[in-house]
Amino acid sequence: MGSKDEKRLPRWWSGGICSAIAVTTTHPLDLIKVQLQTQSRKERKPVSEIIKNIYQRGGLTGFYSGISASWFRQLTYTTTRFALYEAGKDYVDAGNMGAKMGLATFAGLVGGIVGVPGDVVTVRLQNDSKLPPENRPTRTFLTASTAFTKRRACPVSSAALCQPFPEPSC
Repeated sequence: MGSKDEKRLPRWWSGGICSAIAVTTTHPLDLIKVQLQTQSRKERKPVSEIIKNIYQRGGLTGFYSGISASWFRQLTYTTTRFALYEAGKDYVDAGNMGAKMGLATFAGLVGGIVGVPGDVVTVRLQNDSKLPPENRPTRTFLTASTAFTKRRACPVSSAALCQPFPEPSC
């Protein structure tokens, strides 16, 4: 007969699912933040107008524009972080705080790198939602992800040509 712990899911898996649930609740605020940050200087709108525009264009579901990319980012970033930390604990002295901090830093760094594509795609989808439907690119998570993959191949010297938004935001 197995112990109670054998039936539990691994912590890294639970961490990924819990982060996806958490991002579901905070996504509307993130959407508003992205739209505030990507406004042009000459067309600045207050938060109340941004909220009103989101609601007029998409109703309550409009506040969840780009949620699939947010889930993807959280699931990749958080599960990577938790999995690396869990796996690395076996190789680190539990009494050495510096070693545990180093492991956590490494896990967070790798998780951050893994999560970048989802983060960029999320911002692109959230920014596109402020456009009228007829002016929005027909973009799903998959096509936005493909666009990101093509852009990341740009050399650093031509970074100005590789901006995530087609037009300057300032």
